[in-house]
Amino acid sequence: MEVRLTHVERVVFPDVGITKGEIIAYYRDVADVMLPELRGRPLTIERFTKSIEQGGFYQKHAQKHYPDWIERVSLGSKTIVAYPLCDTRDALVYFANQGGFVFHVWTSRREAPQFPDLLVFDLDPPEGGFDQVRAAAHLVREVLDELGLPAFVKTTGSKGLHVVAPLDPHASFDTVGKLGNQIAALLCQRHPDALTTEFYKKDRRGRLFLDTMRNAPGATVVAPYSLRGKPGAPISAPIDWDEVDDPALAADGIRMRDVRARLDRRGDPWRDLRAEPGSADDAARRLAALVSSPP
Repeated sequence: MEVRLTHVERVVFPDVGITKGEIIAYYRDVADVMLPELRGRPLTIERFTKSIEQGGFYQKHAQKHYPDWIERVSLGSKTIVAYPLCDTRDALVYFANQGGFVFHVWTSRREAPQFPDLLVFDLDPPEGGFDQVRAAAHLVREVLDELGLPAFVKTTGSKGLHVVAPLDPHASFDTVGKLGNQIAALLCQRHPDALTTEFYKKDRRGRLFLDTMRNAPGATVVAPYSLRGKPGAPISAPIDWDEVDDPALAADGIRMRDVRARLDRRGDPWRDLRAEPGSADDAARRLAALVSSPP
């Protein structure tokens, strides 16, 4: 499809001089590694029609002016929303040209919207506590390993890390959400001074917030390789586990202009994400046995 580009000279990230045209070129370049986790997922787009300094807005409804080749899916119970999908490089370029620079996706896909294929743990540290994020990521990975679930990690481009387990889409959101909450509860029981599931910051007392709220229908997680609307043009970047303990790593430390060199040097750390997805049902059975027979 031909996408007519407009205002490519507009500076979107003034602090680093990144233009809209550069952002469009970035998304065209990373489409091959980004699209596997975008395809089929209901999409909420964070749009910036000027610069990030002037603020943006969230848009989850497919717009009437979208061309016919932009796929849509209608979901909801009381309120039906026609969500756009981003299934192709052309769609990614089209949304970027619309000022859609940040992509938030469901953890399920159009083919099975009530059956997620990702389990997500959002590691949200207290102010200045990225070392706590590193430690927590390893703790989450250890428990996932005990439950037979593969674990992958990415920066959020904001404050923390996301640890995700790819799933076969056979268990419902109820099952997956309950599993995530039970894993978080087990981790907090094992490490009460380091981790918490307390929502309010005043109740966390310096502990890292283990956020499992992404594991619900309609909840979203920022897509891998998506920009964030923050100074420096940080990316939510898939990383290898050996990078978690790199003292140079920061939640917002991988920037848009870094990504091509990273891919050329390391490849895509999530290239095998879908090679052997785990089973939420099997993990729930293992967790029940683990809890009933603690070490």
